[in-house]
Amino acid sequence: MNNLCVVFLFIFLASFPGPAVADFDGDALADFTERGMALWHVPGMSVAVVTQDDILFQRGFGRTAADGQAVDEHTLFAIASTTKAMVTAGILMLVDEGKLSLDDPVSKHIPELHFANPLLTEQLNVRDLLAHRTGLPSTDYWSFFQAMPLDEQIRRLQVVEPAAPVRTRLIYQNTMFEIAGLLLERLSGQRWHHFLTERLWRPIGMLETYGTRAEIGAEQVHVTPHFYRDGQLTVSAWDFSADYADAAGSVWSSIHDMSLWAQFLLRGGVTSNTERLISETAMQEMFEPHQLASAGDFYPTVELTQPNWRSYGLAWFQQDFQGKKIDFHTGSLSGLVAIIGLDRAAGKAIVVLGNRDHAEMRHALLWEVMDDSSGEARRDWNQEIFDLYARQADEAAGKWREMEQDRLQGTKPSLPLTDFAGTYQNDVIGDVVIELTGRDMTLKTSLVDFEMSHWHVNTFLVEFKAWEMREFLSFNVDPDGTAGSFELFGETFNRLESTDN
Repeated sequence: MNNLCVVFLFIFLASFPGPAVADFDGDALADFTERGMALWHVPGMSVAVVTQDDILFQRGFGRTAADGQAVDEHTLFAIASTTKAMVTAGILMLVDEGKLSLDDPVSKHIPELHFANPLLTEQLNVRDLLAHRTGLPSTDYWSFFQAMPLDEQIRRLQVVEPAAPVRTRLIYQNTMFEIAGLLLERLSGQRWHHFLTERLWRPIGMLETYGTRAEIGAEQVHVTPHFYRDGQLTVSAWDFSADYADAAGSVWSSIHDMSLWAQFLLRGGVTSNTERLISETAMQEMFEPHQLASAGDFYPTVELTQPNWRSYGLAWFQQDFQGKKIDFHTGSLSGLVAIIGLDRAAGKAIVVLGNRDHAEMRHALLWEVMDDSSGEARRDWNQEIFDLYARQADEAAGKWREMEQDRLQGTKPSLPLTDFAGTYQNDVIGDVVIELTGRDMTLKTSLVDFEMSHWHVNTFLVEFKAWEMREFLSFNVDPDGTAGSFELFGETFNRLESTDN
């Protein structure tokens, strides 16, 4: 199906109104939320359901931490990647002012931006950044492992090989939204989050929304992040430093403010006091499908919702559900989750904020609110979503057991472990250090220590257990008998010569 057909289908679906919101049952949703939190072991959560004019439901559940305060509608959560739609709104304001076009080459405004393919440098436009259709693979390790400043990320983009041709595939790419934030700064003369504070959040009435955790006042209550591992709920470390302003996802907000944001979107860019902040044309661009998506590049929940099509707008995932077009987006940081979903034709939205890592009950809440069926046709979204992710975890565990069975037994490294220690460099990812402490080896990036254990021969298992992340590192021994390089993350890291005398 081509993009034009998808647009016509969206218009057709939008012509059918949803059921009356008078049927909304807040007590049932509260019970649904509490059951989901018990199933997923979520310590704290906020949920809101709104129309463009009314708050149907707005409630906090649980606590900010294991021994913290009760969550209410003003408790602050990280909204993570749902930040992206706000950054997009800022870009669209500049489009309305004539300061740029969505079809401008990004290099027109950021001339230092260059890619491995010169044609991509010439062709990549602003719209491509906001629709995740650059064809570039994820470069999340720059922020999450290396704390790499954006100017260095831009420099290293010159050596990142595309995973697909531009505008052919949805590949989620956070660095591109950091660049979108830089566009806001270059063209407005303000930091991206200061621009949004002045031009978007305050006019909407969002006075509890901040671009960084450091901006949160001491008197304001915010949640702490949590993991659930091996039957234990524990507080996790922060992903980013408190003052790190990342346009891909560093905003903090309350369910009170996120309700106002959802209503602003349902009204098509108009505040509650009828002030239009973004033109109708620009808002249409935000929700226009810009890139079709395969099931593999979308959320696993498509196995349950069975959409006929999947697409991405400008900072919105999109699919059909029960004859309706749903625009939605998740947000995830270590120990923190969010989701916002819009049925714009029916004028209904849901927002969910939580403080447990990958608590996918957020999807259950989304589809529970968007589900118009009744009676025996009603599905238990809590259980179905839980079972889906449990099954995926079981399948991953089964594949891991198969890999362990195929492991070569009784081997050892060809060199003493001390000979593998040192600093290694890669043009894409940067420097990493392998250290040996006693019998333990550790791979260190700027932010993360990966545990290393011998797998077989010169291959080692590299683990970041907080993320349940496993990778294999294979050393290459040079003809002179030294460990000159290793392979990891699909990249080759070369040993740096020691400068010690």
